[in-house]
Amino acid sequence: MSLFDDVIVNVAAAVDEVNKKTTQFVDRSKVRVASAELRSKISAQFETLGRYVYDTTVAGTTDKEVVDQYVSEITALIGELKALQEALLKTSGKIICQKCECANSSDSLFCKRCGNTLDFANLYTAKNPVPQPDNVEAEQEPAAEAAPECDDETKTEEE
Repeated sequence: MSLFDDVIVNVAAAVDEVNKKTTQFVDRSKVRVASAELRSKISAQFETLGRYVYDTTVAGTTDKEVVDQYVSEITALIGELKALQEALLKTSGKIICQKCECANSSDSLFCKRCGNTLDFANLYTAKNPVPQPDNVEAEQEPAAEAAPECDDETKTEEE
């Protein structure tokens, strides 16, 4: 091969890599937009539920079936949001701590929030229970909605 051919091959490889990174960036951006829209819907549903409960409690006409319907809708939206967040974490190479559900970088051995050893067999799984010995009473932290941002490092940074 001539020098010109080597340059062409290297440029083509660089263009392919840029295309791949751009596609990943666009995909992550779409997931972020969808997550923001879901958060907005969840917030609106909580507000509607709160208004309904308040108004019907004052009037003395609260219908448990209607409340249960709102709760079911909110739960479904939260499930969708968790799935989107897990997809975003998977594409960004993050590892979820099984104890506190904090997002950690893929090369971390221990969680930056709680210090728990990260389980590489269960990458990106936010809801696997952590086995506890029967004779130890461990204080459980409340479960988060999805992998929380522990600090600025957990935000997916675009290169």
